[in-house]
Amino acid sequence: MTIYDDHYLGGIEERVIRDTETARAAGAKVVGVYCAFTPKELIAAAGAIPVALCSGSDFPIPLAEQHLPRNLCALIKSSYGHAIGDSCPYFRATDLLIADATCDGKKKMFELLGRKRPLYLLQLPQTSATAESHAYWLGELRRIKVILEEETGTVITDDAIRKQIRLYNRLRTIVHEAFLLNTGPIPLLSGRELDTVTSVAGFELNLETRIAEITAALGEIKERDKDDDYIASVAGRPRILLTGCPTTNRKVLHLLEDCGGIVVAMESCGGLKTVGGLVPEQGDPLKNLAANYLSIPCACMTPNKARLDLLLAIIRDYRIDGVVELTWDGCHTYNVESFQVEECVQATGLPYLHVITDYSENDTGQLKTRIEAFLELLN
Repeated sequence: MTIYDDHYLGGIEERVIRDTETARAAGAKVVGVYCAFTPKELIAAAGAIPVALCSGSDFPIPLAEQHLPRNLCALIKSSYGHAIGDSCPYFRATDLLIADATCDGKKKMFELLGRKRPLYLLQLPQTSATAESHAYWLGELRRIKVILEEETGTVITDDAIRKQIRLYNRLRTIVHEAFLLNTGPIPLLSGRELDTVTSVAGFELNLETRIAEITAALGEIKERDKDDDYIASVAGRPRILLTGCPTTNRKVLHLLEDCGGIVVAMESCGGLKTVGGLVPEQGDPLKNLAANYLSIPCACMTPNKARLDLLLAIIRDYRIDGVVELTWDGCHTYNVESFQVEECVQATGLPYLHVITDYSENDTGQLKTRIEAFLELLN
């Protein structure tokens, strides 16, 4: 039986890095992205390789704080620190960056990051509720399409975009299938394993191979519902929904499971927030991309009722016992929205825990005590 841990993912990452080196030697460009709002289908349709660059490491933060305020969120500081310190192999491989105007901290950090690489900022509307916002966002995607064509020397055709839409829809579908394995009475994956099994493993190329790897893993994992030892190991563990900021650093995820819970669903970026809706494969591909990506219920959007609706659906479908919201210290968008999330969760009768932390290990003992008390309440 395969163990789906960092060692498992490391082997896949090594394969992906080798494939990327081969593609770069043949002339492919690597495009770094920083947010779920950037349509990777457009990048891939230009023959380039997308790679996500949001970081979860603590060690580059002191370097970043030479340029950025200390009370800025750890995700922004870590990502920037890796870039200026040349300590991230993924950033080192990039030829250009595409970023999104989401929170204020990221927007201003991107101005500095543009000194390290050519950076093109997608001006994201702050609401998805109006026709004007959708029209504006479509214009931004048309603008970035022209930029990608100029940077790569490739004409991006509608057929090329549709091909990538179909491929990324297959990736979304298999990732969503992994999450759905936890809707039954016995969850078949821990949060740690979900995070590992569904990872694209860095550079996003040869996705057919990655989809096949995830499919094979899920085929093996599905057999767990016949394994009495496995069933006994998860029976009775409180089923947790982890929501809030991206789990770029896994401190809270690991604590929840080390203390006896099991994270059966994650709503954050890379989780159910971004994999549940497929891009339509018929019609104008750019319009379809614009509509799908602008519908992502991120806290930077206002109003953001779609996130509350999604949380209620997850609570129902995944048999949730308690909700934990993660806010990286300094992330005002998610911190302010947490009030509405708490109201929403408590209206269902479920316990809610709001964790505000950073990437350091300084508060691990305190967090462990709070999480243990929360899980005891669920038991």
